Amino acid sequence: MNLPFVLDIALGLIFIYLVLSLLASEIQEIIGTVLQWRAEHLKRSIEVLLSGNDRNSEKSAQALADILYDAPLIRSLNQEAKGGIARSFRGVCHAVGQGYRLLSGARNVFGKAQTSGPSYIPSEAFATTLVEQMELGRLWQLLAEDRIGQYVESKILLPVNDTLNDLKASTGNEFLLNGELRQLEQAIAQILQDFHGGRVRLAETLDRLITRLDEFSVVAQEVLPDSHHLTDMFLRRLDYIRRGVASSELERKALLETLRPSIESLLAVFDDGSVTYQELVSLAQGNNPQAAQLLKTIQQNPITPALKSSLVAIARKVEGRVHAAEDVAATFGQEVEQWFDRGMERATGVYKRNAKAVAILIGTALAIFLNVDSFHIADRLARDPAVRNTISQAAEQFASNPSYTGASGSLQAELEAVQAAVDEAFSELSFPLGYTNTVMAQQRDAEKNWPVPYLRRILGWLVSGVAIAMGANFWFDLLKKVINVRGSGVKIDSK
Repeated sequence: MNLPFVLDIALGLIFIYLVLSLLASEIQEIIGTVLQWRAEHLKRSIEVLLSGNDRNSEKSAQALADILYDAPLIRSLNQEAKGGIARSFRGVCHAVGQGYRLLSGARNVFGKAQTSGPSYIPSEAFATTLVEQMELGRLWQLLAEDRIGQYVESKILLPVNDTLNDLKASTGNEFLLNGELRQLEQAIAQILQDFHGGRVRLAETLDRLITRLDEFSVVAQEVLPDSHHLTDMFLRRLDYIRRGVASSELERKALLETLRPSIESLLAVFDDGSVTYQELVSLAQGNNPQAAQLLKTIQQNPITPALKSSLVAIARKVEGRVHAAEDVAATFGQEVEQWFDRGMERATGVYKRNAKAVAILIGTALAIFLNVDSFHIADRLARDPAVRNTISQAAEQFASNPSYTGASGSLQAELEAVQAAVDEAFSELSFPLGYTNTVMAQQRDAEKNWPVPYLRRILGWLVSGVAIAMGANFWFDLLKKVINVRGSGVKIDSK
């Protein structure tokens, strides 16, 4: 048995596996499209990501995933068919999917009254939808507004009023600086309203408060009598109040950190024993309708412990690295996107393993249905020179056909190239597979020396099933390599 003889047998087997791999790939693609395997696997993977693979959190993760899928940003990714024919085909696919789930007892992962979902979700869309669903932005605004409002009331307006009342009592003039004080109160109210409306940021709000205090101090110095000890005392108190807001850049940053809720503290709102939760409850009980609505939404949010732990870890990482509030929010969103991407990479690996298992099942079923017995095919190639030479020539012709690229070519062109090669090769010869009388008789003769009837045939089917599952690209690349070796007539370098 020389090398060209072995290469001819290998070439024949590889060509047959290549032909059947193309057919199996198309069958698997059709089944996956009808049953929406990709979309279903994506939804299940997101549920696992949200639950942290904790069985006790599965229901909450499923509920949260359903809510996220119902959000406009993700719902828009599920493009429904528009034309009549396309809608009909889509309806048939949905009906088949529902029937499959009914027979298998599988859960409809897309939720109630839903029959489909997107096959791909960008990480940016997922991160944005998740943060919006958790209401972190609204919670931050409410807490920041309450904190700066209390600070202005207790540290600015109340001390200014007390100081001015002492001055009025000392001078006996109850109208002293009344107009200027009202202007200060109106200006501060407008500053807080601008922050409430989102027109300015927290740091800019503090700067505006300092500016108003400075202006009030200048006006007071002009109105009050010069070289009077009460005037000097009043101005010193104003300066003390002003320095309480920002005596230095470090003090200003410290005050900002006190007024600005951190992401980690925002995430603590989902723990009813946390300070943040109690702060929100206090706001809701203080006749704040927005806080009451937000508290109700948060209480109904099915946030899992694993999700909270993951986001807290991300928040600590971001806040330990970034200090500007705007950069923290942006970086936190980017880290959530990367967390989602890492989870989807693991999900992709699981999907590929599952797809390979399905490919083996389809390949085995195809081998049984077409009686693709690898042992019988190898035996026929070894015994029949005509079959061996014809298949070798067909394989060489197919490998040189530009219609098949082996990677990204049109499947229709690939199948047409295969059909042309097979038709030309076996127009006058019987193919060594199928349930023809000749093939069946040859298989029975080969099985006479086996102790268990049909064992050789079953093993041949299993080998063929695994080989078909290897994929058309694998066999096409191997086919070209074998043809190159066969044509060169030299041994392959061991390196």
